[in-house]
Amino acid sequence: MFEDPMRNVFAGLVAALVSICRYGTLAAFSVLIGVVAIQVLGRIPGFPSPSWTEEVARFALVYLVAFSCGLAVLRSELVNVDLFITPLPPAARRFVERIVDVIMIVFSLAILPGAWDYVAGSLGERARSLDVPMIAIYVVTLIIPASLAFFSLARFLGFGQTPPASHGELV
Repeated sequence: MFEDPMRNVFAGLVAALVSICRYGTLAAFSVLIGVVAIQVLGRIPGFPSPSWTEEVARFALVYLVAFSCGLAVLRSELVNVDLFITPLPPAARRFVERIVDVIMIVFSLAILPGAWDYVAGSLGERARSLDVPMIAIYVVTLIIPASLAFFSLARFLGFGQTPPASHGELV
């Protein structure tokens, strides 16, 4: 589909965004673990439990989803109807997966303008207990569809990663 130099540039972009998403997922998960630990320790008499930990935990969870959903698409682990796809022959399975990629791209691009409006409407709002601009939190509504669209396109173009052999439920 791409000439070799363009394919290499796109592969580099995919690799860079995969790294950003992995580190973002790790950072969000680390923050979540940290604030939940503070909340649990706050139940011990004499150990302070700041009110902002509840809000930070919610924000970290949202960022965790934002950074990891694109990676899940790339690895074919986001949503899959295994009962339908697994019995298909390999060629039919690839065809169905490409249709799903196109649907994901179209859906993600369709909701992007609304996400932009949502983020733009949050200008001037501040978080209650943290007193930080809410745009830093609401930008997640842009990250998610953009990530889904980009990684669905990458998968459509053949940059998808095969899930490990242990993928899925063992029956």
